Amino acid sequence: MTFQAPAAVTLTMKKRRGGQVVDDIVASENFKHFRNRLEHLLLGSAAKRYGKRLLMVVVLETSADDRLHYHCIIDRPYHCTLARFEAVLREQWMKTDFGYRQIDIQDQPDEGWTDYLLKRRQKRSLFDSIDWANCHLIAE
Repeated sequence: MTFQAPAAVTLTMKKRRGGQVVDDIVASENFKHFRNRLEHLLLGSAAKRYGKRLLMVVVLETSADDRLHYHCIIDRPYHCTLARFEAVLREQWMKTDFGYRQIDIQDQPDEGWTDYLLKRRQKRSLFDSIDWANCHLIAE
């Protein structure tokens, strides 16, 4: 796996929406919705027609105040400027049911971000914190 233009992304979730409280399963479904919207906008019809996907590593954590949030590495497509990428990420996250306004996006993170992503703190277990359903590690 080789990321061409990785971005370090933190996406925070609402604790509840209406009567539904967010848990790991709801969080993963919410992220899948976000990922589908993101890939459709950034990759166009190739996302649906050819199954093209963005490379990403997705890890779910719980903050000290019990708010779920995702730390991710998402590969920005070569044709997409950083400004557009950030705008699309923010817009599409806020369009999900549990997207919360706390969003942080950093371009070209160093290896410290990977260490931070995989830290043990704020996780029940590292293996269980990786959102395997939403990770995509093979370039097409």
